[in-house]
Amino acid sequence: MRLRPWVKILFFFLIIGTFFYFAPEIYDYFKDFKIVKDVKEKIESIDILNKGKEEKEKKYQACLNAPYNNEIDVSELDTYINNNYRMSVKYVDLKTGFTYAYQADNALYAASTIKLLDALYIYTKAANNEVSLDETMTYSANFHEGASKGMSQHNYGEEISLRTLVKYAIIYSDNTAHRMLLNYIGFNTLKSYGNSLGATYTLVGGDNFGEISADDAIIYLQNIYDFIENNQELGNELKSYMLEAEENALKYPDLDVDVGHKYGEYNEYFHDIGIVYDENPYLVAILTTHGHNDYIKIVNDISKRINDLHQEFKNYRLETCKSLKN
Repeated sequence: MRLRPWVKILFFFLIIGTFFYFAPEIYDYFKDFKIVKDVKEKIESIDILNKGKEEKEKKYQACLNAPYNNEIDVSELDTYINNNYRMSVKYVDLKTGFTYAYQADNALYAASTIKLLDALYIYTKAANNEVSLDETMTYSANFHEGASKGMSQHNYGEEISLRTLVKYAIIYSDNTAHRMLLNYIGFNTLKSYGNSLGATYTLVGGDNFGEISADDAIIYLQNIYDFIENNQELGNELKSYMLEAEENALKYPDLDVDVGHKYGEYNEYFHDIGIVYDENPYLVAILTTHGHNDYIKIVNDISKRINDLHQEFKNYRLETCKSLKN
């Protein structure tokens, strides 16, 4: 059937009218569709960009923390120590394994550095629920030793907790506290414990202090650092004792970071070993026979030179790896 002309015209205007009536909605639909598409494309672009940045950051961090590979010349420090001091030194960067050692296998009298092993043994046992830090020992005259700042506050017959004994042994280097802890642990048990960690000279020599090398000291410190990192409550408690410990020769005046440590001093021997909580933490052991000299100044000097070496290597890595971040 053929439509009449006027019907065609009416039909045409009807279509045109309908189109204009719905035109804003149609326009908005396609406009919104384009916006959504644009936003989606932008999100995808951002995701790709972020993934690229994440990959670059991973490569950058991997470069910074890659194992040390003889990148720094340490001969100048060797010469300086050899020409000026009588000591053994060892340093280890905990992130990269960068190690400096000067006569690190020499055995010297350990003095009070052995008290760190007392603390590590007791706190490890406590973390494993094998002992309670609230367990007590009776303080009697046969335990008394000189240089016992903490235990001088107590009377014979008092019950002293293992926690308190460790605290005194580390913070004050209390000899009576050490003797009581060694009696609790057992001489042979502590000696075997040190050997089991890899130390060579634990309690060698027959007295209650034994010998130590810088190598042994780093072994003790590495295990203490790991304990602190892996045992939040007890680790922080032990760390607080080391931060508060007296005669901190590793922390020279310009070193503006925490240093947990333990010194040892007897006659010509003065040692300080500890953990330096730099942005990249490191371990350091400085063992000397300068006990009759200005030993704090001497250890300060080497501690600063070790830190300078640490920063030199850190800056070298930053410069070497920065291209991976761009």
